[in-house]
Amino acid sequence: MMRAAEIERNGGQYFTQEQLSEYTGLSLNTIARILKQEQTVDKRSLVRFLQAFDSQLLKEDYTQSVCSPKNLEVRQPNQQQDWGEATDVAVFYGREAELLQLQQWIVQEHCRLVALLGIGGIGKSALAVKLAQQIQSEFEIVVWRSLQNAPSLEELLTSVLQVLLRVQDKDMVMPTNLTGKLSKLMESLRSSRCLLILDNAETILSSGSRVGQYRTGYEDYGKFLRCIGESLHHSCVILTSREKPREITLLDGKKSRVRSLQLPGLRPSEAQHLFHHKGDFTGRDAELNTLIEHYQGNPLALKLVAAATLEIFNGKIAEVLQYVKQGILVFDDIRDLLQQQCERLSVIEQEVMLWLAINREPMSMSELAQEIVTAASKQKLPEALASLSRRSLIEKSAERFSLQPVVMEYFTERLVEQTCEEIKKWDLENRELLVSSSTPLLENYPLMQATAKDYVRETQKRLIVNH
Repeated sequence: MMRAAEIERNGGQYFTQEQLSEYTGLSLNTIARILKQEQTVDKRSLVRFLQAFDSQLLKEDYTQSVCSPKNLEVRQPNQQQDWGEATDVAVFYGREAELLQLQQWIVQEHCRLVALLGIGGIGKSALAVKLAQQIQSEFEIVVWRSLQNAPSLEELLTSVLQVLLRVQDKDMVMPTNLTGKLSKLMESLRSSRCLLILDNAETILSSGSRVGQYRTGYEDYGKFLRCIGESLHHSCVILTSREKPREITLLDGKKSRVRSLQLPGLRPSEAQHLFHHKGDFTGRDAELNTLIEHYQGNPLALKLVAAATLEIFNGKIAEVLQYVKQGILVFDDIRDLLQQQCERLSVIEQEVMLWLAINREPMSMSELAQEIVTAASKQKLPEALASLSRRSLIEKSAERFSLQPVVMEYFTERLVEQTCEEIKKWDLENRELLVSSSTPLLENYPLMQATAKDYVRETQKRLIVNH
């Protein structure tokens, strides 16, 4: 069985324990016990070991241990956990499909690096915590670290190694340089099956340049991700981010040990549970589903609108919908999240977002190219659309690009505010700006389009011109 695999996969050379650990997803300690056949091994580990070589565990292949369940539990590797600043997920709804997919990648397919991507508030951190809780028994060590305050890679590695080396009972002398720390981390990830979760990775990525690039001084994170994705080990790193790091884009693939999941909003049935957790509401299911659809199932947005519905509208969903239809119900928390992402956009990316907000309907690349004014921007359009997609800010369907309603409302507000500021700077008599602007809005963007469909033109008039 195993010898045949060694001939086929390893050129006839015997598998090392590290290779067996890689193929089976079992810890080195468990592999050693299986090979020695002298110590108790749980049935599940035996099944997994044999499945890695297309074989099955038969009843005669093992004997029941006479040890009590309590003693068996003591024999298991001492699992250590450091959850850092992980969020509380006592209240968590839905995501069954996403959890199953991620478990398949990590537990069955032994992926080394998995990225959870999505717009702010979509629930990446909560899903990562829930996932880690569900699969923690598959790992000997679990470590959660937030990148919210943008630690240097050396700071991060020091923090993580302090946990790993203590649990692995290894020499606690910490390497003094980044190369040594990265080498020590990879050694630790090979010797024990570890789960490392890194939250809020967008904080180490640069703004304004090509998506997925690193801030000055944080380029070493690229080397770190390449090591995690390409090196032989049986651990896993989960990364959450609003933007897709360059290395994830390069290494990601269906047959790769590196995967990424673009997180959608909650399904209506899941979102209803989240909404009702806040309190009692008055309204039909159809009205609530309309509200959920408007916010694209974004958990943060739904929590905010649920709280506002109770506090301001006495729980009456119909009254909230009246404001939604006017395009004026964007909460400050959501606005702040979107502003953070907007500030990271290049000039051409901001142009695309404004054109999609003005048109109100999905647009093809050719339609966007016709609207955009400068030749330089037209040339960069394909790259800008790909970048915005990796930033989780636009959606694509049938070769057409669109904005989520909340994102559209935010960029409409932004257009109105910036246009009003620009009007104040105009010399109306001479028809010129008193203060120069690199991208004058009034010259480059129509506030209402004469050729647009009637309902779109009416919406432009109501939401943009009349403001």
